[in-house]
Amino acid sequence: MELIDREVPLNELNRAWQSVSDAGALVLIAGEAGIGKTSLIEHFVRQERDQARLLWGACEALFTPRPLGPLYDMALQTATNLSALLQEVEANRSLVFSTCLQELHTEPTIVVVEDIHWADEATLDLLKYLGRRIQLTQALLVVTYRDDELTPQHPLRTLLGDLATSSAVHRINLSPLSVEGVRQLVGDQPADADALHQLTNGNPFYLTEILATGEQGVPPTVRDAVLARAAQLSLSGRAVLDAAAVIGPRIEPWLLTEVTRAEARAVDESLSRGILQPQDNLFTFRHELSRQVVYDEIAPHQRTFLHQAVLDALKASSATQKDINRLSHHAEAAGDQDAILVYAREAGQKAVVVGMHRAAAKQFALALRYSETLSLLEQIDLNEAFALSSQGDPDRNETIAAFRRAADLARKAELPEREGFALAQMATLLDKVGQRAESEQLLSRALAVLGPLAPNRSHIIVYCLLATKHLSQGDAKTAVAYAEKALQIALEREEVTEITDASRTLGACWLPLDHQRACDQLEECLRVALECDLYWIAGPIYWNLTMFYIDVYKLERAQDLLSEALPFTAERDMDAHNHHLQAWQAMLNLYQGRWTECREACQSLLQQPRLHQVSRSPALVAFGRLLARRGNFEDASVLLEEALSSAVKYGHRQRMGVYYSANAEYAWLADDTERLHKCIDEFYQIAIDNRQPGFAAELAYWRWKSGEEVETYDWMVQPFVQQIRGNWRAAAGEWERLGCPYERARALADGDTEVQKEALLIFEQLDARPMIEIVRQKLQASGVETIPRGPRHTTRKNPFSLTNRQVEILELLTEELTNAEIATRLHISPKTVDHHVSAILAKLDVSSRTEAAHLARKEYDL
Repeated sequence: MELIDREVPLNELNRAWQSVSDAGALVLIAGEAGIGKTSLIEHFVRQERDQARLLWGACEALFTPRPLGPLYDMALQTATNLSALLQEVEANRSLVFSTCLQELHTEPTIVVVEDIHWADEATLDLLKYLGRRIQLTQALLVVTYRDDELTPQHPLRTLLGDLATSSAVHRINLSPLSVEGVRQLVGDQPADADALHQLTNGNPFYLTEILATGEQGVPPTVRDAVLARAAQLSLSGRAVLDAAAVIGPRIEPWLLTEVTRAEARAVDESLSRGILQPQDNLFTFRHELSRQVVYDEIAPHQRTFLHQAVLDALKASSATQKDINRLSHHAEAAGDQDAILVYAREAGQKAVVVGMHRAAAKQFALALRYSETLSLLEQIDLNEAFALSSQGDPDRNETIAAFRRAADLARKAELPEREGFALAQMATLLDKVGQRAESEQLLSRALAVLGPLAPNRSHIIVYCLLATKHLSQGDAKTAVAYAEKALQIALEREEVTEITDASRTLGACWLPLDHQRACDQLEECLRVALECDLYWIAGPIYWNLTMFYIDVYKLERAQDLLSEALPFTAERDMDAHNHHLQAWQAMLNLYQGRWTECREACQSLLQQPRLHQVSRSPALVAFGRLLARRGNFEDASVLLEEALSSAVKYGHRQRMGVYYSANAEYAWLADDTERLHKCIDEFYQIAIDNRQPGFAAELAYWRWKSGEEVETYDWMVQPFVQQIRGNWRAAAGEWERLGCPYERARALADGDTEVQKEALLIFEQLDARPMIEIVRQKLQASGVETIPRGPRHTTRKNPFSLTNRQVEILELLTEELTNAEIATRLHISPKTVDHHVSAILAKLDVSSRTEAAHLARKEYDL
């Protein structure tokens, strides 16, 4: 069939394929349902079929997606051991991924993965893995997705963000057909092309389905069009079509025959009328929407019967009896409780192996609905499995309830070790959601239950949890005592993983008592974790150490760690750890005077749709401090208030100095005395009591800047101490040694007029507007008549003297974004955008956003 209105995307596909001889490429094809993504690919593949091997897979809209479903499809199309590897219950995901990548090295290959908006977590991880490495292959990877189904929190958005900057990625967004395209599609048929275009908005599927009915006029809905075609089938033909809809988007002929028996030959009716079509060795609906329409029309009792028939056939076939997710899907739809308990549990366990915790939780939750018939031990296992898999869910109520059931069942079964484990896990979650009283009670119960038992792994977990809990509450000595108990048990058990994890907990607990000892212990833990390939432990140690070194301005070591850790976590797809490291890289950039890099890193990170709060908060702090130092107090206040309120609500008490120090600096620069004293009063004494070298020193400094007398200690970060004691020259020298130009200039600003001039030049190079004004006022008060002025960032190539934020917003006005869209892009409030836009119009002396955008393109080259 001829493609209509698709010359441009087809040329883009051809160009991408031609580039594969030099480096592999990834093409993302997006569009609404029915827009013609598959038709475009089929046309392209027909052109190139003789030049390349084709591997084709698809994601399916199962109740719980099948892990790596498209890879199963493609494994059957290759002669490698990939299919056997996927069938292994204990399959190593890294090995599966690397085997898949190696397959793309062997010969020129076109790989098609359809409908990734339905993809499971493992498939998204595979696509990310391949996307980052596709340039090393001889392959063109083409994936399709429905962009109209992507909610703000859809997991696919994270993948698209991760691939956004890769030069190997090509994006094709398919548009609806034009009126001329619809007229071409209609051809000689008696239909009004203009009316059809208005009715369908140019959606090719809607158009072809309506035109295929052969009826006069236009049916009111696509559903009517699909059902009108289905109504032309005989009773046997409709029975076969119903069975095909239940089987799913990809229909094996043998399975359809097994389910429909004597009526199987009636499939020819659907094939001849184009409702079904052959594809390789399968049948498919012409479009998934057709299948959904047919499926929805099946009577509920008949649908249940058909799902049971499909389930029985899949179980009986050696080719499909290991496709656990598919079996679980049909078992759920059939309401087959025995089958659900078998397949949902097994599917959940396989999902855990490949790191698909959300999918695993869905499967375990399904099994839990029918778990009353299981033994007590099996019920405990199932509740624990669900709870452990669902811990990443922001709503922890179901997770807590599952651990509570596991504890009750373990007590009933007289299994104290399992009871203690469940109690400890439940207590940790309750603490995170603010139910601290019950958390304390449960941890005490856990200790009482585990006390009479021989030391075991549950003891290690409980003691580590208790250590972390006391550390977060500011009781470092008790935290160390519990961590040492955990480490002692781990040493007795001689398990390197347990020893390393317990050592990591102990190192973190030592931080408030002996910063150097804590860092030394964590450095040793990192060495062991890397030596033993315990990457899941090395990841968090990397960012623990990075944070702790930045806290005390040991920036050189922090940079060394980040240089190792960022590629380490990226190569292993440890995105949560990588995001956290990126946030601290932004903080490091701020202190080292790389403010452009800091801003870009923060903006990029804060646009991530599923950014965890542990990464978002330090990014907010780095960005907020930067904005405050450049005089954008309104936006800085919003960011820093969010970071502090989040820290108070969820944060670790030992880490809250990061947020109080940043807010104190903002308050001093903005001359907000009330906010400054509030920050100091709420955390200063905690920082002193816990001997936090960086936080205590900086809050002491801001207390001193506010006019109060403060006591300093040798364990504090010394440049702050030297400045408080009046030795600005020593402070400036130390800040220079540490590589902190802004802090050095701030110390020089306390000196004589000559060094104040030097400070002014540094501040102007950084565009630190508040400190520029402070130093200029000091120089003027000292009678200095000629005050040096360096290049001002806000006036270079800036004829209307817009602020940095105003230039950013003006650039977005040229993209014709609304104020709400600008607010979302810049992570500020729409009200703040309104204020800035009004100021921009006034400075540019124009009356509309359109005039401002036109002037921006002319004067600012935006």
